[in-house]
Amino acid sequence: MGAAITVGGSFHFVDEAIYFDAAHHLLAGKGFGASYANVLGYPVILAALAAPWPGSLLLVRCAQAAIAGAGCVLVLALGKRMFGLTAALVAAALYALDPLLVVTAALLYPETMAAMLLMAMLLAVWVAAGDDRVGASAIAGVALGVLVQCRPVALVLLPLVTVWLAWSVAVSLSRRTLHCVALATCCLVAFSPWVVRNLRLHGHVVPVETAGLSDAPVARSEIASAGLVSALVGRARQDPLGFARHVTSEFGHFWEPYPTRLATDDPEQRDELHRADPRLPSAPSFQATSRDWVSTLSFGAESLLAIIGIGVAWRRQRAGTVLLLAVALTYALGFALIVAKLRYRITVLACVLLFAAVGATALAGAASAAWRREGRSL
Repeated sequence: MGAAITVGGSFHFVDEAIYFDAAHHLLAGKGFGASYANVLGYPVILAALAAPWPGSLLLVRCAQAAIAGAGCVLVLALGKRMFGLTAALVAAALYALDPLLVVTAALLYPETMAAMLLMAMLLAVWVAAGDDRVGASAIAGVALGVLVQCRPVALVLLPLVTVWLAWSVAVSLSRRTLHCVALATCCLVAFSPWVVRNLRLHGHVVPVETAGLSDAPVARSEIASAGLVSALVGRARQDPLGFARHVTSEFGHFWEPYPTRLATDDPEQRDELHRADPRLPSAPSFQATSRDWVSTLSFGAESLLAIIGIGVAWRRQRAGTVLLLAVALTYALGFALIVAKLRYRITVLACVLLFAAVGATALAGAASAAWRREGRSL
């Protein structure tokens, strides 16, 4: 909430204005707007948040930030089931204090809600596998389907989570099949409105005009004629080494320690955006040097702890480790096929923080044991 008040009642990035305007169009009964080419799910959520105070950007920020606080509860619940209460408490604290998550909770981007949907999906699928609850598999499917409407690349998680569920749930083959069918069917039904709308209006599941596709390694004309997936497959076949270099480079951008692709860091792009929409600032909203240092130090420390935590978690809870690691890496790869930015990893950052919490508690336990041994020797 404090971050929302600090960020204030003006726009800082062009996407904020796009999503806010789309939400207002929905509240006015005008659809998303003729020029809207972004994700469909987030403006619907934003419209619900803006309904009580449609004219106040600041209050919408505060409402989103307040709801984002529930992410700590989801992290705590999942962490406790996977790795125990101590690690779960540490993970929840990291989630609450991470600078990137604190700031973006107040910014109007889909990643904040996408992160909560992903954690809800992971918690539901973990309960489904551990307690043999088909209803939980269905809930996981719904959460994933809504997540796809906030970030379509999340569709790459559907086969992954379905296979993991079939592998991890210790029941008969028919019961495993029921779990997988419930998850997949509910997911497909949940994001079907997105598919139907895009096919009716644009003729493709992923419209050619979608923001971000201009940076894809294939031309828009190829996407228009063959579809995004076919165009990417064709590029990979024609130039496998070039495509591999593209994916490797973009994968690195997904995990970069500080943002390198913010248009607002470039004075010329910032002025261009301001001329197109005077509501956008002509001066930078955040001091880049301080921002980059905070981002590097916080994510660097979390990453080191997470690497340690992965090793510890692999020995203690292999199924959970496979799930979190596979989800984070597959989601990153999905963006790497097209274009990746630091803020896209917000959605899976909780997976990293859970591993970091396991690493931190393991190091703390090892240090405590060493001190006790040293005390006895004295």
